[in-house]
Amino acid sequence: MSTVTFWSPFSEMGCSSSALIGAYAMAIQYRTRVLLVNTGLANSGIEAGLHQEEKVSNDVVYSFEENGWDAVERLFLSGSLSKHNLRDYTKPLVKDRLDLLTGSMNRGERTTNENRRLLKTLLEAANQCYDLVLLDAGSTSVDSLYMVQHSDYVVVVLNQDMRHLDMFFKQILPEQLSGNNLHILINKYDSHSRASLSNIKRSFRYKESLSAIPYQTGFLDAMNRRDVARYLQLENWSEKKDVRKGSFSDGMGELARLVMDGAGMRTVLKRLERGA
Repeated sequence: MSTVTFWSPFSEMGCSSSALIGAYAMAIQYRTRVLLVNTGLANSGIEAGLHQEEKVSNDVVYSFEENGWDAVERLFLSGSLSKHNLRDYTKPLVKDRLDLLTGSMNRGERTTNENRRLLKTLLEAANQCYDLVLLDAGSTSVDSLYMVQHSDYVVVVLNQDMRHLDMFFKQILPEQLSGNNLHILINKYDSHSRASLSNIKRSFRYKESLSAIPYQTGFLDAMNRRDVARYLQLENWSEKKDVRKGSFSDGMGELARLVMDGAGMRTVLKRLERGA
């Protein structure tokens, strides 16, 4: 129903980890059917924080040749990619909530137009069988700005480096993102920094959607162990009374809420619940 792209104009912003955080938060807290897409190479980006066995079904030995982006590309080239077979080539991360389309083992020599046609067909199919499609455009060989331009909502991932922030708000935002429906996420946020959310808004006269995911040692360790899936599920299933304002869990919940609202999904889900 909606396509959300996680993107950053700068390297090493944690775009892929932010996409993982958002995917788990939205899938678990809102009971949405989410497809998370690695548009880059296999085992990079999103997949770098996941155990290999988390990308293996219980019944079938996982093969990149039979699943993921490479399989979708073959279906596209044969003209058979559709909502009816897309799920067969994805891997479940959270049962009936969150699926992953893994990256390519060896990106073929496709032209820009061919890559764009593949992505367009993939999104058309995915939006017919998932509530949300999340694209990680942080470390990809596919045209990231094309993904940004063809998304319903964009999450721009930044940090508290004032040089980056100054360049983004004064140049990139007006020149590349004018007219886009977007949310700005400050990753690895330090609440004690002078570059606080309120100061960022005041310094750049920004009044739109902005939130933060605080730096968390536990999350960094989980990434290093490739154990992000378990870590994020535990954080998401924390009791609300135990969630402290400004905590990692609170940041996850706020990101999920703001993106769901920005993409118009909370309204859609409420209508579905009422049977409208």
